[in-house]
Amino acid sequence: MDEKYDITYKIGNITVHVVAPPPKSKEEIEKILEEFHKAGWAIIEDMIQKGENV
Repeated sequence: MDEKYDITYKIGNITVHVVAPPPKSKEEIEKILEEFHKAGWAIIEDMIQKGENV
């Protein structure tokens, strides 16, 4: 299997391969951020209902 890395660092006997996600459009990024915010608010609302400090 031929794996592709965005960059590889060789430091002494250690090799570090960095894999970045594929590029995303502005619309895709906005949708992902919206999903993160929704998840965050759901967690906050759950904590409030349980009487936990937010």
